[in-house]
Amino acid sequence: MRLEPAADREALVPILLEADESEPVLRGYLHDGDLYRIVADDRGVGGVLLITEGDGVEIKNIALVESARGKGLGREAIEAIVELARGSGAARLLVGTADSSLGTIAFYRRVGFRDVGRIEGFFDAYPEPVIEDGIVAHDMIRFEMRLRPE
Repeated sequence: MRLEPAADREALVPILLEADESEPVLRGYLHDGDLYRIVADDRGVGGVLLITEGDGVEIKNIALVESARGKGLGREAIEAIVELARGSGAARLLVGTADSSLGTIAFYRRVGFRDVGRIEGFFDAYPEPVIEDGIVAHDMIRFEMRLRPE
């Protein structure tokens, strides 16, 4: 597993829409931060957009193609992101997800993130409702991973 800087941001839009269903919202931050292709076995299996935020790095968007899910590649991608963030001197890795994303919430906890709060009504501002497994998303659940001792 490795991260490769993405030269063509547009090429990753279909993959990133797997994680953020609103194309207008996605396009609002697509050109912020650093975009990487997630590569496994010499093929692109996903994308991740990282934004430096104070002493931390935020995973603004991360997604794997459907055929790559459930194979441990998500965990490997997080490990590669941690290594990259540490190398940049970041003290924290941040990520957020919808309160309706129960599987994603569990995943972030399994790979070492801790709950650090919520942004109430975050998804209420989306142009269309975000619905997962019949649950309407309203709040963003925020997570943090410490990358160095306090």
